[in-house]
Amino acid sequence: MPLFKKIIEENYTLVVWRLTEEEEDFVPDLEKFSADPDKLNEIHFPQRRKEWLASRFIGWQTAIEIQGRCEGIWSDSHNKPHFKNSDLQISISHASPYIAVLVHKTRSCGVDIEEKKEKLERLAPKFLTEKELKLSDHNIDKLALAWGAKEAIYKLYGRKQLIFKENIFLPELNAEWEYGAMKSILRVNNAETNIAMRFEQFNNHILVYTI
Repeated sequence: MPLFKKIIEENYTLVVWRLTEEEEDFVPDLEKFSADPDKLNEIHFPQRRKEWLASRFIGWQTAIEIQGRCEGIWSDSHNKPHFKNSDLQISISHASPYIAVLVHKTRSCGVDIEEKKEKLERLAPKFLTEKELKLSDHNIDKLALAWGAKEAIYKLYGRKQLIFKENIFLPELNAEWEYGAMKSILRVNNAETNIAMRFEQFNNHILVYTI
């Protein structure tokens, strides 16, 4: 599995892989990196099975690098992944052929990787506010950045009640940059949380993650 990108900071590690392996390459270690290996039986599409296996394998390896051990990864009722018996936090995303895994030492985190597709322009009114639509100016790079940022916040929150247009807000969309920092606001139950994020663009994909 070729490493595409690895970012190591004081509080988090972000790994991006280009998936080339087959399912059989991961199965021998399944009991080591997955704390609920039977979950694989619920996934029937071959590509999704490989992505599920690879992302857990990468998270397992990353946790070992950070804390010297890892008892595997499990998913809760909202499908949010967690490390077993560890304070480390994990978020996972995949957009073929890439897989992104973010492991944070101290708090819940979110990562999303998106391919820039024209369908985002059609979907934009469903996930962007009027102000954000104006900011996007129907630019595909900005729309992909906006979608990725909101997906990452959704994963950080970890529960399914969020509505992108009503709970997650983006005051800026600087997608003309190859990489950069951005701000986001999570508003739930009349309380606002400012969340710092970073993004990178490569090979018609955009990677967005919380820090």
